[in-house]
Formats: sequence, structure tokens, C-alpha cells
Amino acid sequence: MKPETEQRLGTLEVLLEKEIYYSLPCHEDSATLQPYAWDATIKGEFTPLNLIKSEGWIIETDPEVVFTNWLWIEENGLASSLIHLYKKDPQKILLDEPSKNKRYQQYSNLLNLLTERIKNLQAFSFSYHSNYSLSVVVGRVTDNQRWICLSATVPQETPKFINELIHCSPYKEEKPSNLEAEKLSQLEIKINDILRELGEIGIYGYYDGGYGHIHNHSIVLTSGDSQEEAINNALLASGLVGIYQIEKLTIQGRGGWGFSVDDRDCDPDEVTNLINFLNTVFPQLLLYRFCFWDYEHLYIVGKTDDSQGDSSASYVGVAIHSQFTYNP
Repeated sequence: MKPETEQRLGTLEVLLEKEIYYSLPCHEDSATLQPYAWDATIKGEFTPLNLIKSEGWIIETDPEVVFTNWLWIEENGLASSLIHLYKKDPQKILLDEPSKNKRYQQYSNLLNLLTERIKNLQAFSFSYHSNYSLSVVVGRVTDNQRWICLSATVPQETPKFINELIHCSPYKEEKPSNLEAEKLSQLEIKINDILRELGEIGIYGYYDGGYGHIHNHSIVLTSGDSQEEAINNALLASGLVGIYQIEKLTIQGRGGWGFSVDDRDCDPDEVTNLINFLNTVFPQLLLYRFCFWDYEHLYIVGKTDDSQGDSSASYVGVAIHSQFTYNP
């Protein structure tokens, strides 16, 4: 670890010696802020996929398993097997049997198309806990040598907090465009036709007990010059990952969410010192959000060791790991 990274991490460890708690909307059990560092000299480039790998949230699986997982959502109309409805279909959004049969055939056509046209089609499952996983398939298109990735969308149980608690704007790294390479292949055109026919359906999140959560579910297609870029793009398009440039860290928002400064064990000055340190030391503060349905993982980080370019930069900041509380 380079000296600048080590020094900033050490300062954060001192600032967080006394626990500081943070509450997201409907997360009744506050999460403790943890110092976090990404050492690029050991872990390589800081990307969503590399972070997921380092946390152990990914396993390789089979394309058939991915399609089985996608079809389970279609058949049951639920974000997770944890969800049990008092009334089978309170909002009348579940698919009828003819629709299920038609969509099953469309999914079968999609799987056959991919396995026939892509050599070495791979599949991955992303999961933080056993009650929810996101499944994707990825492969290289022979027509234009670009990689494509298909993913289901992620139901997000936590009410909106971006720009409510943490004021920020979407962050996207500048990347040279290659218009010729970005032209859709014939395979991508056919896949898009199937996805357009499938469209979007409604599924239930936590609904009973006054929650009433319903999510939109669909399959998204992304591409990239490499397998990693295609998967990263899919994670962003699915909603599992969000990257933002932070403009302001609010100490506390509406409903008392945010830093738990009202807690009798909390010293507001310690929260202020932490925020001032992050804002002062890092010219650009980023938020990496990873949403696994009812779990939120937030990494508020700034770049260090930037002398050799972005790919070698380490990052330091704080991490928040928190679960939505379903309490009907």
C-alpha cells in the first residue's frame, strides 16, 4: 500500500474509532460505518466487477441455470422466495397461463439463439445472501468481436435515497467511442427483437403489512469491448450497481434517516469531522452503490496515488452494509 493511501486510511480508522451509525430509509437497524481501502497495487483496477470479486459476491454457473432463475421470477411474480403474500395476487399483476407459456417459449428461443451463435457462452450469478441472486449470461459475438451480456433487472426494496440523503449526480468515466465497433450485430438485433416482445412485467416485493412494493422486471442487453466491460455495463443497466459523483453529504434527511446524530451515544462533532475530512481530502468523492434487492452496500470513496494514471489509482473511504427491515 502506498504511503498516501496508508495515511488516509489511518486517519479514517482514527475518526471511526468510536462507532458512527447510518440509517437508510426503512433500514431500522442502523449500519456502522467502516473504513475502506482499495489497494490497487494488490487488487488492480478499481471497477464494480473487481470489487464484487474481492468481496466474494460472484460465482460461475451454467446458462441453463440462469434461464431457470429468470423463469422462476416469471412463474412466481416475486422478487425473492422470502416473499409470501397473504392474498395470492392482490394487484392482479401476475401472468396468466397462456402468457406464461408464450413467454417460456420466447425465453427458450433466446437461449437457443445464444447457444447456437456464441461459442463458450458463460454465465455468472451475483449474490450477497442466499435469498437473492442476479444471473447474467455473457459471450463474444463473432460478427463484430464485441462482447454482449444479458441480465435481469434488480428489484430495489429500499426507498429512494439518492439525492434525498446523498446529493449526487451520475458518474461516467470518459471513454473514446468507436462508432464502427458499436454498430449492432445481426445477433444483437435479433436479441433486441425478442427482448422487445418480452417487454416489462410487474413483480411483488414486500407488499403486505402496508408496504405495497411492486417492481418492474425485464431483461437488459449490454455490450463492451471486453467481457469485463460488457458485464460492468450490465450491472449498471440492471440496477445492481450505481456510480455517482457526490455533491453533498447530508448529515440527516427527512424521517431521521442518515447519520444517527440523535442517538445518545453519538457525538455530532465526530460526524462533522468525518464529513469535513472526506470533503477536504478528496477533490472528487464517489459513491458506489451495490443493491442486492433488500441489501445495500455503499462505498463512499476518493482516489489516491493518482500519479500513474487512473488504472493504478487506489481508493480510500467508508463502507456501509445495511439491510431493509420488513416489519409488517
